[in-house]
Amino acid sequence: MNDAEEHDGERELKDRDRRGSRSFAEKKPDSTAKLVPVKGSGLSGPFIRRPVMTMLLTLSVIVAGLATYGKLAVNDLPAVDYPVIQVSCSYPGADPTTMANNIATPLEKQFLQIPGLDIITSTSTQSTTQLTLQFVLSKSITDAATDVQAAIQRATGRLPIDLPSP
Repeated sequence: MNDAEEHDGERELKDRDRRGSRSFAEKKPDSTAKLVPVKGSGLSGPFIRRPVMTMLLTLSVIVAGLATYGKLAVNDLPAVDYPVIQVSCSYPGADPTTMANNIATPLEKQFLQIPGLDIITSTSTQSTTQLTLQFVLSKSITDAATDVQAAIQRATGRLPIDLPSP
């Protein structure tokens, strides 16, 4: 062998070592489908190609969210105006028991027949009875006032004769 042939033999060994120990005849046949690395495209492309920018953008969104979270207004119970009507009755000289039994009770019985009435609260003191009627949100205050007036008219026969109009 001459030097040129020896040199070519060494080059062939080095090339084979770089490619792997198999010769061309020993290689497995390639499959018909080839996997080609796909760079990000569309909306995700810039984020895949620039991971540092992606992290900075993510951190800035998190910091902005945390900064504005404290300024977010949250109410446990939202401000809602329920239709409420108050009825007051004065009966000079009457004690609280008389006011409760002779005035508040007959009025409450009539008010309980009003559709859409949610809560009745009554307080009887010396010579005075206060009734607070709270209606459901869907009931208009005008309809509620009309129904309350009608209930007072129906209860008039059960109230003391000398009672001023509630």
